[in-house]
Amino acid sequence: MLYPTRRWHAAAFAVVVVAQLLDLATFVPAVARVGIGAESNPFARTLYQSAGPLGPAALKATAVAIMLLALVRVARRFPTRLVASAAILVGIGLAGTASNVLFGLLR
Repeated sequence: MLYPTRRWHAAAFAVVVVAQLLDLATFVPAVARVGIGAESNPFARTLYQSAGPLGPAALKATAVAIMLLALVRVARRFPTRLVASAAILVGIGLAGTASNVLFGLLR
């Protein structure tokens, strides 16, 4: 397999960030519509109750930073695994987005 180029690395990082931001962008209106009780993550729920929407936003920012750091490590040590790693992180973000839409915005 060919090693991804640095340009491809940047694209993979950007897609991961966009997928995670979609999760956050759908979280806020979903919670406003159905309430924070629908959130399955107890840590995010507690943060929302104590700090409002900024609590889960800070948690998401921290999680995205950790994901990107892990992806940088994968890109350096195992460049052929970058695609699979990025796909997993994108899938996590899209699953959260789908959950927010299905159980919060379309309810």
